Amino acid sequence: MFLSGYATVISLLAGEQLAGRLRIAPAVVSLVAEGLGDRDHRRSRSAFRAPVVNTYGCNESLALAYGCAFGWLHVHSDWLILEPVDADHRPTSPGQESFTVLLTSLCRWAQPILRYDLGDRVLLRPDACPCGDPLPSTKVRGRVADLLSFPHRGGGTVRIVPMAFEALLESIPDIDLFQIVQTSPTTLRVRIRSTTGADRERLWTAVRQELAALLDAHGADQVSVERAHEPPEQSPGGKYRVVMPHS
Repeated sequence: MFLSGYATVISLLAGEQLAGRLRIAPAVVSLVAEGLGDRDHRRSRSAFRAPVVNTYGCNESLALAYGCAFGWLHVHSDWLILEPVDADHRPTSPGQESFTVLLTSLCRWAQPILRYDLGDRVLLRPDACPCGDPLPSTKVRGRVADLLSFPHRGGGTVRIVPMAFEALLESIPDIDLFQIVQTSPTTLRVRIRSTTGADRERLWTAVRQELAALLDAHGADQVSVERAHEPPEQSPGGKYRVVMPHS
């Protein structure tokens, strides 16, 4: 078995495996898209008793970097440029965690990407990686906070991956664009741009019912779902984040 998925999802599965609620034996575990801390990386390796391969990517560039045996990600610098910067988009020094990172793709001719703000926090290694790979090495600190946490009906906290909400709303007809904002631990605010001619009241009823069912299935039935009157909003980098956890 080959187990592949977002790092945050793999981390949740590792917790289920260690708790005995999941019993799988993958030959290899592959982390995609986002970074995973050293502690969670070791935890996942221990839970599945298998090698854990780390990669870094995004929709704008599927292959940003690949992992090495020393826990670093090596940037495909012959294909792209990653610039770690502070909140004012000034370069951060190697060894200093950035506020965000800018992506420039060197291989996209039809749709150029120049200094696109990914919103990820990264740490660029200041010296050569001991694995011997000459490509720049980095660690990703961003996106690991994208899990949504809610109070569980039985006490404690339940965490839900953004993909669960994305897949749910993408399956509902007549939604052109949506955005789910967790404004508090017990409140989700839903922004919807419907397609032309859609029955907005019927659409909202379907959205509210489906989200309530998802939350109830996870034991988070105390969470309220609010209808937003403002449209989905873009980030400063121009990207629509479809699910935004409570900060």
